[in-house]
Formats: sequence, C-alpha cells, structure tokens
Amino acid sequence: MLRPSFNFAGAFVLLAVGFLGYFNVVIRVDPNAALSRFNTLIDSGAPARAVGHGERALAMQLKQGANKEDVAALKTRIAAAQIIKARYARASVLLEDALATNWAQGLDMRDRIRLENELGRAYILSNSIPEAVSIYASFLDHAGDAAAHIHIADNNSLAVFYAEFVTAVGDEFTEALDHTSIRNRDKRGRRAKLVTANHMASLGGFYSMREESTYAASSLLSIAYETRRMLLGGDHKDTVQLALILGPLYTRMGKLDEAEELYLEAFHAQEQVKGANNPDLSLYIRLLAGVYEQQGRLTEAQAMLVHMRNLFRDAFGEQRYEINQDSDRRADINRPVSQYFMLEPSYAPGDLVPASSYSIPTGKAPELDEMKLRLAADPDADPREANLPVRLAQLISSCRSETGEQISLRSGYRSYGTQHAVHQRNGNRGTVTPAGMSEHQTGLAADINISGRFMRQSDRTFQCFEENAFRFGFLLSYPPNNGYLPGEDSYEPWHWRYVGVQTAHLYREAGPYHKPQEFLAALPCYRERAANGIFPAAGMEDICLSRQADTTIAATSGDAPAMNDMATQDTARILNNGILTAQSRQ
Repeated sequence: MLRPSFNFAGAFVLLAVGFLGYFNVVIRVDPNAALSRFNTLIDSGAPARAVGHGERALAMQLKQGANKEDVAALKTRIAAAQIIKARYARASVLLEDALATNWAQGLDMRDRIRLENELGRAYILSNSIPEAVSIYASFLDHAGDAAAHIHIADNNSLAVFYAEFVTAVGDEFTEALDHTSIRNRDKRGRRAKLVTANHMASLGGFYSMREESTYAASSLLSIAYETRRMLLGGDHKDTVQLALILGPLYTRMGKLDEAEELYLEAFHAQEQVKGANNPDLSLYIRLLAGVYEQQGRLTEAQAMLVHMRNLFRDAFGEQRYEINQDSDRRADINRPVSQYFMLEPSYAPGDLVPASSYSIPTGKAPELDEMKLRLAADPDADPREANLPVRLAQLISSCRSETGEQISLRSGYRSYGTQHAVHQRNGNRGTVTPAGMSEHQTGLAADINISGRFMRQSDRTFQCFEENAFRFGFLLSYPPNNGYLPGEDSYEPWHWRYVGVQTAHLYREAGPYHKPQEFLAALPCYRERAANGIFPAAGMEDICLSRQADTTIAATSGDAPAMNDMATQDTARILNNGILTAQSRQ
C-alpha cells in the first residue's frame, strides 16, 4: 500500500523539477517570459531578485532587433532595481541611455526631471561627482528665484520642483564627498576640471545659505576653491570669490584657522591687483580682524583695524566725517527700517525718478513704479551728478565690466499699499516683508538681478558689490543671520540700500560688522566719535552699539501696536540725532 503513494510523490517531484527546469529555460530564452518574471517580482516588492530577469529581458530584446526607443522605459525600471541592489554605476548607464531618447523627451516634464534626479543620485552613489554636480547645477539654474530664501507664490511651479530636488540631495553630497580623493582621482583636462569647479561653487553657495547643509557646502566649496587655486592661482579673481563664501562658512563651523588662511591669501591677492593703498581692501581687513578677535589675538586684530583706518585717511582725507546738524531722522536717507523701526503707512518719498532715465538696466517695464528710485541728491553737490540713481548706475556699470554678468534692477520703490497686497497674497511664508518693514517703501532699496533672477552670493557680481558698493553709498541691508524681518532666515544677498557715500564709508570703517540696522539706529553716535578720531577698538565694547541697544529696548517695550507705530514719541526719539548725539558726549 505504501509503494503507490511513494511512486505518486516521486512523480510529483519529477514533474516539479521538470517544470522548474522548463521555466528556467524559457525565461532565459524568451524575452517575454523574462520580462513577465521581472514585472511579477517588481510588483511583489522584490526588486533585488528582479534585476537579473530584467537585464536578461533587455539583452534578449536588443538581440532580437529592438531599438533604444523600444527599451527606454524598461531601462528606467531596471535602473531603479539596480539602485536598490547598490549597483549604482550600472543604474547610471541605464538612465543615461533612457534619457537620451525621444521617449524621454516626450515624457511629462516632471517625470523627466524625476529621472534626471535619479541619475544624479546614482552618480553621487557611484562617486561620479563631476557628473552629479553638472546635473544639480543645471537644476539650480532652472530653479531661478526659487533657489533664493523667498516664498514663490506658485508652489507647483517647475522652478520650485527643481529647487526641492537640489535641497534634498545635500545630505548625499555630504556623505559622498572626500575632496582629497576626488581631486587626486580626477584625471580630466584643465577645462573640464574648471567647469566642475564652477558647478561646485554654485551648489556650495546654495547650500551655504542653509544651516542643515553646512557640511555639503563646505565640501563642495573647498574642492572648488582648491581646484581654482591649483589651476588659476590663489590670486585669480575667481579663487578670491570663493574665499568670500567659504571663509564665513568656516567661521560659522569654528574652523578659524582655515578661515584665516583663506582671508590672508585673498587679502594679499587683492593687494597685488588693486594696490596696497586701495580702500577696497577694507573688506578683507574687516574679515581678518574678525577672525583674529575670535581667536583672542586682539593685538593683531587692532593692527589690521588701524591699517584700514590709515587707508581710509589717505583715500578720503583726515576730516572725512562730520557731525550733521540735528534733524528728525524719520525723513533721512539713513534711517533704519525693520520690524523694530517701522515706516508709517503715509510715508512716501517725494523725489522718485525712473531708473531707466539714468541708464540703469531694468528687469521690468521702465514705467512701473517698482522701476523707480529716490533721487536722494546730495545737498552740497551738483544734484545731477551726486544722487542715488547716478551712483547705482556707476556701480552696476563697473561690476558689469569686471564680471561680464548681466545685471539689472529687479525692484526699487514699492508703496505701503503694494507691499501690503504682496504680503497678504503670500502670508508669512518665506521672507515677503510685511508692509511698513520694507526698505523698498523708502525708494532707497534696490534688488539686483543677475541674468533675470535674484543675485546670489555665488555670483561674481556679489563679490564686486561687497568690495565696492560702499564707495557709491550702498550697503547690504540683510546680511546672514540677521533678525530684521520675520521668518527663519532673511538673508538677502540681492538687496542693497542707499545710505549716502559718507555713511557707507563710516559703516565699512567703524560700524559693527553685518549689523547695518543697529549701525543706522546709532548713527549719530558713530558720526560724532569718528569725527573726533574715536573708533571701536578690537575686543572692546562698542559704546555706540550698546547705547543704541539700551535705547531700542526702552523704546520698543510695551504693547505691540505701540512698538510698530513710527509716529510714537519713544520710537521717534531713536531716529532723532539729538538724543544719541547727547548720549555720545556723556
């Protein structure tokens, strides 16, 4: 009785083995069977097991005459499985082939961008860093204004889609980058290396503005800097440009020795180009002095500051600052404007002029109010030659000649009503400034475009503005880590504000670094002390800054509406020369 049962079981096993053998043969010789098995495993959540069947189906289809268009979609699915199996180099080859087809060009734009992003990630994971940065630098270009710290009204725009992918891949760059091994491994030619360095500079500048991407930024920028330094020289303007982005990043990370080295090399490079007595060197002197102060090297910091003041004395005269007569600073061109120093709704400048009338390139229709600026003419000079639009035109022309970049005015004057409407439309997302807090209402602020998008710190023009804008009466209103506007980060490298030449000189020479609003609020104190040859010393308390802070606290205490009402007596006193001038004599 047992024999028939045993025979039946044996027969079943033989049949099963035979079927499996047949099935194995079929999926190895029949592309449709192999593809069906691939799809089944993918659908069942086993992509790693599916890879071999997919590759087999692909190879058989190609052998039977399928063209690249026919297999493009299959290649993308196999690539996704290869990524899961950590075969990143193979995945990148498959994605490259698929994206080079007409099939890919016919995809929905977002689907194609997703595939490009997968290719970029595969490049990173396979240590093909130059290829990866090329993709994400291109994404950054397509992102345009969405790459800035501003709210884009259309969250579904392609620009935002691109920017989100660049942001998301920062951690993968951090894990993959080893600048020493990459530099030693890169056997490409000089031109290709410089192109990659440019891409890394753009991406590094983007990541440097995001606290969570600090390490990705420092890795990308350090590779770009060393590449330019090796191929162009430490004194080349493009190498120096990166020192101005990487140095502050190192300082923020506590790498003060590395920051010092960068700033020293940049200072000596600019000294050779501009001459030892050029006050433009003051930017690098301030940066070096700041590092020395943080290192506790106060004697060296003070020596740098004295050197800078000697440069200013030789360039602008012994009596380069004067104490202005007392006035109500609510009407002055150098009044502070922020969430603590509000503009009243009725405030409107009476001397607006079209920027285009002064040869300033405009990014919008010249007749729009937003393409107007205050004349802000100097009272003691020819108003046709000494005013805001003339000086902005000169600054733009100088930087355009130096950098070759396309520079234009993005935004000038905006009324209280216009600002209110924009903020109502966008809410508190991003750094769209509520009405009353915007310097644009004064007609003294200029947002700068580069090639039709907001200026970035990785643009050459930004370096030019940082070095030279003070000569023309402009300063950077919203530097890194400021708290002047609502929002998590209101750093705006594109936003430059006119305060007059003498005030801008004083800010560069004696003002608190990257604290323009505090400086403007305490301006009468700084003016009087500078006119008497008294400047802040390294490591010592800034008398003007501490007094201004005390006065601001007193003036802004109480109910919120009172704090934000520029017509109140307390807040008006902060903006009156008489109060702080009297304090500075005590």
